[in-house]
Amino acid sequence: MSASVDCWFDYSSPFAYLGTTQIERVAAEAGAQVRYRPFFLGALFKAIGTPIVPMQSFADAKRKSLGLDLVRWAAFWDVPFQFTSTFPLMTVMPLRVTLLADCEPRLVHRIMRAAWADNEDVSQPDVVTRCLEDVGLDPALVARSREAKPALIAATEEAVQIGCPGAPCFVVGDCLYWGQDRLDFVRAALQGNPPAGK
Repeated sequence: MSASVDCWFDYSSPFAYLGTTQIERVAAEAGAQVRYRPFFLGALFKAIGTPIVPMQSFADAKRKSLGLDLVRWAAFWDVPFQFTSTFPLMTVMPLRVTLLADCEPRLVHRIMRAAWADNEDVSQPDVVTRCLEDVGLDPALVARSREAKPALIAATEEAVQIGCPGAPCFVVGDCLYWGQDRLDFVRAALQGNPPAGK
């Protein structure tokens, strides 16, 4: 049985928000730990040849279906959800702050909630400052965010190298699962029975 799952995410993804509301519960069922791995989704998309805002490139029917999926998953898991009015979100600063805060789970959840439940613009320093304060972390990390530029670049390069096609991605051992709708696969992998195919 694997002892951990890596959760690769960017605050810009509503699907990553939904996934982060559930992954700790799924891991706990298997006695596993979650390691949050922030990366810059826009740079990954550029590296792998995906449109920077994929949903805007989809046909109307597909875009509508994905929008309904977001609402339905939120209702299914009984979590608050509101599509942000500032989409696409600019997330470099909050991602860097998260790295400086050692990827503290409480901060991940607080910033995700600000973006996708409270309709706050997490690119704004005052919003991230308040998120830090709410979870008892040093608000000065916002002013220091540029210190984490190399770490965010390295994390994004690693996400590309391991084959992340988007966010969220969950990695258990050598198995990668893309999407909040793959948590049953994650659960099985954590229990030592990964689905066929790698």
